[in-house]
Amino acid sequence: MISGRQALAQIEHTIETARQQEAQFEQVYTAVTEEVGRLRIERTEAFRELAKLKLDAITKNEVVGHLDAAERQAVALLNNRKETLRQLTERRRQAEQRVRQAEAARQAAIDVLEKALAEVEAARKNVEAKISTDPEWISTRAEVAEVTEQAKQAEKKAVQAEADRDEKRRPYEADALFMYLWSRKFGTADYKANPFTRYMDRLVARVVGYDKARANYTLLNEIPERLREHSRRIINELRETRAKLTALERKALVEAGVEAVEARAAKARDVLSDMVHKLSEAREALATLDRAYDTSVLEGDTPYRDAVELLAAADERENLEQLYQEALATPTPRDEEIVRSIQAIDGRINQALHRAVNAHRQLKETAQRRAMIEHERERLQHRGYDTPYGTFSNEAALSNILGGVLTGAVGGAVLGQVLNGGFHQGPSPWDSDFGGGLPIPPPDGFGTGGIFGDGDFRTGGSF
Repeated sequence: MISGRQALAQIEHTIETARQQEAQFEQVYTAVTEEVGRLRIERTEAFRELAKLKLDAITKNEVVGHLDAAERQAVALLNNRKETLRQLTERRRQAEQRVRQAEAARQAAIDVLEKALAEVEAARKNVEAKISTDPEWISTRAEVAEVTEQAKQAEKKAVQAEADRDEKRRPYEADALFMYLWSRKFGTADYKANPFTRYMDRLVARVVGYDKARANYTLLNEIPERLREHSRRIINELRETRAKLTALERKALVEAGVEAVEARAAKARDVLSDMVHKLSEAREALATLDRAYDTSVLEGDTPYRDAVELLAAADERENLEQLYQEALATPTPRDEEIVRSIQAIDGRINQALHRAVNAHRQLKETAQRRAMIEHERERLQHRGYDTPYGTFSNEAALSNILGGVLTGAVGGAVLGQVLNGGFHQGPSPWDSDFGGGLPIPPPDGFGTGGIFGDGDFRTGGSF
């Protein structure tokens, strides 16, 4: 069994490993794409030399001019791409470092808060042990238990009476003549009608036995209301009795000096909230850079494509293809040497493109897996899984699943299932209602194992 914080540390380590893999694949991809660019430029230079050997002065100047212009533009684009990507990668690396620092600060703040809460809990238990022998507390506690039982019984009777009422009044409400007289308030001081209508209503009343039915129907409706009102009175009495008990306990806590300890816990909670906010900002900044990185490298890479297209457009000119074919047809050693050089460069370009595609695929898949793990981490923290009071009983499965997600063998949904299935929330200082409970709200994401405070009683149902 491991704590929620240990589970979170495993997840953070896996995310860090994924980012390291991304960096490795990005380096390979960048190096290979730059190699392709260099090879395309080298190929252009070979064609330019071939043009100088084979073409007349006018045609040579035209072809070489086009090749020189394409090469200069391509080199400029590639250099710009390299510098832009370097800057983006550096900003991303710095953002990752800020996230690590913010996460460390958050964990340190949790440690301080946990220590302060432990002091509060120790003080509370000490007071609780002492007051348990106080006669006034014992009698008040017994009164709370007695009234609590009365409230449960009163609520039970009220609920049962309401269910009986709903069942037993159906025959009355199904009788149209009875409901006609009931709606006109026949037989009561509120009944208003002219003499003829009164005469006819009395005939209807005799037919349906209205007087007896009205008495039964009235009683059927009044009993649940009386029981519900009795339940409300008992619940209010219980609140007052519990408030009296809480006041006794709070007085004992204050006399034992708990307020100073609670103040330290409140301060630690505020510091933690600030650290959580800073971590959230750091992660959002990193997410923004991740999106820019994905657009530049994983989805776009426009400058690199533009550079290659410039060189390819220069290669596709008719004169270059003609030069190539003429060089193959002539016995001149130098032009044949250049042609063989171009053929070798073409092979190296194809190999480099294959490596680039493979590195790009691995880079994209790793980024997607890392994003899946980060998504589950956010869900984990939002639900309070990483508090000191949560544990995971399936640490071996969690470790295996994290490794599986990292390699692509397991999807992110499975990780979510493992996290949900293995988590157990233990009691926290906010779960005790002794003395009215901890008088500071829990930090965001600091899940509790039960209801804290003085409870909630509803007058319309169970409590």
